[in-house]
Amino acid sequence: MIQIIPAILSTKESDFERDIERYNNSELLWGGWVHIDFMDNLFVPNKSIEPEIVSKYPIKLYKEAHLMVLHPLGWIEKLAEAGFKRVLFHLEAADDINECIESINSKGMEVGLALNIETPVEKLNPFADKIDKVLLMSITPGFQGNSFKREVLEKIKETSHLRSKNEDLKIGVDGSVKDENAKLLVDAGADFLIVGSFLLKGDINANLEKIWEKVSS
Repeated sequence: MIQIIPAILSTKESDFERDIERYNNSELLWGGWVHIDFMDNLFVPNKSIEPEIVSKYPIKLYKEAHLMVLHPLGWIEKLAEAGFKRVLFHLEAADDINECIESINSKGMEVGLALNIETPVEKLNPFADKIDKVLLMSITPGFQGNSFKREVLEKIKETSHLRSKNEDLKIGVDGSVKDENAKLLVDAGADFLIVGSFLLKGDINANLEKIWEKVSS
């Protein structure tokens, strides 16, 4: 069954506090995951809050980190201490990929690789049997509200071939996901969708229902 995972991209603690409280109050999300973006102003031209801020607030959802950072190795210990259960980092990062995977696993966390829209899917091949998730970006990462890139639909289909190496591998999409494109992504083979600004604009439960109606039609 398709998963809808709410996302938070916060550059200020006050914004994070506001948005996580709204997610906590949405009973339709209880028992699921929340996808929290972290940025270092190096890998992407924007800087986010730190994991220490996240740990200050009670969260009713399992925490998943998306590291849009140049050196993910320096973040893993902090994320484990902040109670994260899963870490997704970018294949395009500067640190050794295998070392990052091993470090995340050593902390008892699930691991995923994120892939920018311009990066060929075949670059994932050496790591397909070592990870739990693949996250395909459908925007240029770093900012909410960027335009959706339809090229991701073909990339989902290409990534599905990696299941020959790892039958449990889950494929997700992040970036400008909304009711208008959710069914296209699911039909292409996505297992989970990361949804941020669409959910937070207006009533979260109503917006979530809009997506479910589309993917179920």
